[in-house]
Amino acid sequence: MKRVAAISAAIVALAVAAPAWAAKTFVLDNVTLQGGGTLTGTFTTDDALSSLIGIDITASAGAYGPGVFSVFNYNNAALADWVSLPTQGFRIQTAGAAQQLRLDFNPLTLTGANILNTSSEYQRLGGPRAVLTGRVMLQESGPISAVPEPATWAMMIIGFGAVGSMVRTSRRNAFSAA
Repeated sequence: MKRVAAISAAIVALAVAAPAWAAKTFVLDNVTLQGGGTLTGTFTTDDALSSLIGIDITASAGAYGPGVFSVFNYNNAALADWVSLPTQGFRIQTAGAAQQLRLDFNPLTLTGANILNTSSEYQRLGGPRAVLTGRVMLQESGPISAVPEPATWAMMIIGFGAVGSMVRTSRRNAFSAA
């Protein structure tokens, strides 16, 4: 009966244990805008690269055509009004559409992606300016934590239980033989 209870507990532990998923942070690399401007910073997606979690991208000041652009920081992922990751891209738009950043990829992968020339930054006083070059790359993460995932803990506990059960059984068999 105890063995059945132990096996049942192990099955429940494995079913409940979920692997830990990590968000993916991408860094803008050599992203240039018309008129000599640049985009620098990062954005973060979920592990599946399907939703935008965070953004911290700065558009530089500059002039293009008759427009004058000021430095602007896009740092609120909640302002994303269009997200089609990983296949297309995303758009951040401030209230009243005073500033807008659209980044298009084809597609975003775990190694990164080229930023397509359909990407742009818009400021009400400056107008639109297209992205000319650049790419995004997966940011290298720091050292990996030594804390095991829940599924690993469950497997270790099951293993220790199995070894303990085998030792107990072999002791009983040894006593019975004597």
